[in-house]
Amino acid sequence: MDVHLAEILPSQKSLFFHLFNLYLHDLSAFTGEEPGEDGRFDLANTYLYLEREELHPYFIYCSGKVAGFILVCAPPFVPEDIDFTVQEMFVLHKYRGRKTAETAVSEILRRLSGRIRVEQLQNNAVAVAFWKKIYRQHGIPFVESIESVEIEGLPGLHDVLAQTFSL
Repeated sequence: MDVHLAEILPSQKSLFFHLFNLYLHDLSAFTGEEPGEDGRFDLANTYLYLEREELHPYFIYCSGKVAGFILVCAPPFVPEDIDFTVQEMFVLHKYRGRKTAETAVSEILRRLSGRIRVEQLQNNAVAVAFWKKIYRQHGIPFVESIESVEIEGLPGLHDVLAQTFSL
């Protein structure tokens, strides 16, 4: 199984937005978000990933097929003392459980240096366990915090776990 990353190009916007909608569908189990009248979720400012050089969107490819995406942010889209955040990651169901996500994250970690922050919704136990497994596998010590945040377009506050580490 060949897994690699490739930058998402503006010409791939439609594919990216379709996958992001699937991601929001999966995330709705934890956020309570409802799709709009047209059956799609609100993509909010997702288009910025294709317009701003400080935002780094990548497709995850598995054996030549798009299997998901991983989105990385740099200043000014990160907290003050952070160099990069791994902001969002999504892998299509077909590719889950095959080390696709682990391989993609390993590639991203090789590309980054400095202070890194990764966040998960606290109630998304699968995501929390995934990232903690990654840290164990890579021998990455981290500092964890929890905060309640507003998510654009959703009512109430959502508890987010954040791990910060240096590479």
